[in-house]
Amino acid sequence: MAAHTLCIFDLDGTLYRTASSFLPTMRRIYREYGVPSPGDAAILSMVGETYGRFLEWLVPQGFPDDPARIGERITALELESIRTHGALFDGVAEGLAILSSRGVAIALCTNGDRRYADHVLEAHGIAERFDAFQTNDDDRRTKPAMVAELLETFAPNRAIVVGDRYHDIEAGRANGCVTVGAAYGYARAGELDDATHVIDRFDDLLPIVSD
Repeated sequence: MAAHTLCIFDLDGTLYRTASSFLPTMRRIYREYGVPSPGDAAILSMVGETYGRFLEWLVPQGFPDDPARIGERITALELESIRTHGALFDGVAEGLAILSSRGVAIALCTNGDRRYADHVLEAHGIAERFDAFQTNDDDRRTKPAMVAELLETFAPNRAIVVGDRYHDIEAGRANGCVTVGAAYGYARAGELDDATHVIDRFDDLLPIVSD
C-alpha cells in the first residue's frame, strides 16, 4: 500500500480535546470514591500515557488497591462522556478532510485502546478519514513500534508524525519521520523541543504537509 505522504496522528491532545470529556469523568470518579482531587492540571498531565501507567499514578492517591475495577468504572463513564461532552480541537475535521482530498494517507497511532479510539472518531464523524489504526489494546505496545508498522504497511516517500507528548516525538524521530509537536495539547514544558516543527493550532499543519 504505497503512499506518497503518510500523516500519523496521535489522538488525545492532538485531534481530540480530551479535557472536554476526561475532566468531567475524573471529577466524578474522585467524588464517588471520596478521594481529594489533585486538580485538573495534574489529571491532564497524564493524558497520552498508557492506561496502565495512568492507573499506577491513580491508585496511591487513596483509591482502593484494585486498579482493574477502578479502570472499568472510569472507562464506562468516559465512553458516555465522549458522547455528551467530547469535542475535537478547532480545525481538525476540516483539516483531515483537506488532507484526504489531497491524497495524503492518514493513520492513527494512540496509546488508547481501539474501543476508546472508535468512540471518539465515530462520535465526531471523522472515522472515515483514517486509512489505518494502531492502538494499544494490551498496554504492551510502544509508539516507536506502532509507527514502524505503519511505515512498513504504507512505504511512504514522506512520513509525518503529529502529536502533543514526548513519546510521539520520540516515536517519529526513531523512525526517521518529520515530527510535528502540537503545542495546543497537553505537553509539559520542553517536551516538544526536539520536534521538527511545533504548531499552535491544527490549521498550521496544512502548509507543513504541503511543503
